[in-house]
Amino acid sequence: MQPSTETQVTEHRYDRLLLAIVLTLIGFGLVMVYSASIVSADHQFGDPTYFLRKQTGHVLIGLAALGLFAWLPHHALERYAGVLLAIVSFMLLLVLVPGLSTSAKGASRWLNVGLFRIQPSELVKFGFMLFMAQYLSRNQMRLHSWKVSWLIPVVVLAVIATLLMRQPDFGSTILCGLIMTLMVFAAGCPLKQVFVIGAVGTGLIALAVTTQSYRMKRVMTFLNPDSDPLGAGYQINQALISFGSGDLTGMGLGGSRQKLMYLPDAHTDFIFSIIGEELGLIGSACLLLMFIGLIWRGIYIARTASSSFGALMAFGVTALVAAQACINMGVVMALLPTKGLTLPFISYGGTSMIVLCASVGLLLNISKRTPPPAWLHSKHTITTKLDSAESFVQRWLHKPAQVT
Repeated sequence: MQPSTETQVTEHRYDRLLLAIVLTLIGFGLVMVYSASIVSADHQFGDPTYFLRKQTGHVLIGLAALGLFAWLPHHALERYAGVLLAIVSFMLLLVLVPGLSTSAKGASRWLNVGLFRIQPSELVKFGFMLFMAQYLSRNQMRLHSWKVSWLIPVVVLAVIATLLMRQPDFGSTILCGLIMTLMVFAAGCPLKQVFVIGAVGTGLIALAVTTQSYRMKRVMTFLNPDSDPLGAGYQINQALISFGSGDLTGMGLGGSRQKLMYLPDAHTDFIFSIIGEELGLIGSACLLLMFIGLIWRGIYIARTASSSFGALMAFGVTALVAAQACINMGVVMALLPTKGLTLPFISYGGTSMIVLCASVGLLLNISKRTPPPAWLHSKHTITTKLDSAESFVQRWLHKPAQVT
């Protein structure tokens, strides 16, 4: 009997544990958005459920995006990653056009699209992550070269950073730089190169801080919050009071006092402090454990991906969510200077919720480990690159290569 030459494909289910964690985070976020915004919504709009209704709409669109990206073969994004990044970068230019954008607290970060507002910086973080996954997967065997590892990524980052800083959006700029560095390292770049780039990036951050008085003031307030308790230090001091009031078990859901117009942005950037106040240390720890579970599943999906592009994309999504969550929590607990980044899946925000849900859809898609569909081969052949995926795992996690 002649041996079969047909390729055997093993079908895998979506990562159900990841999906359960994300749905739990989203549901919990809806509850906390309502709890944190009920007073401010009633004061501003005469409707205590205003932000809850808006966020519910964002969640529904986000779940639709999650389903779409979980169904659409992620291999297709490899071909169009550069085009997608160019489109979302162009949207950053449109934000700078008077009449098309909406400003808040001195920053122009939103595009008016009919009844909706879009925050292009959230789309750019997603697009840049896809571009990095595409570029690194195609050049993974040559990352020992400085020119290959860093030239193109740094040039692209410089263009994006220039547009982001015009808004200005310093937090998203730092996040994009962090994602770039982590993904290049995960792809197999030598550690000494990462240290050098990290040192240069730290110097540029310090330069950006010292050349703008309001950024310098934030740093000085971070070092000494009591130096201006009714000015620059007001928000972080109120957040710390909120945490302190929560103690071990909290004041009970809905029992926060700081949301009574004392803490600005209670339902957006500083929602974690309301969680600490109402649910205490135990509730905050449970939320942290859910994020740790999400990161664990994301890393597992990256390790078991069927292609280097899928592995790097899974790692990029995981790093993006983890970095944003860590920065947000660090800011709220006065461990980092104040920056305007939302807490993933929890804070109020439309574009952020939709992009994060789409990102989770990609993770679920990659977790199935399916080969590219036949229609993708019609114009451009994309192989599964199993050897490259194994190299990614071996270099990043020091996992011994298996001989097949």
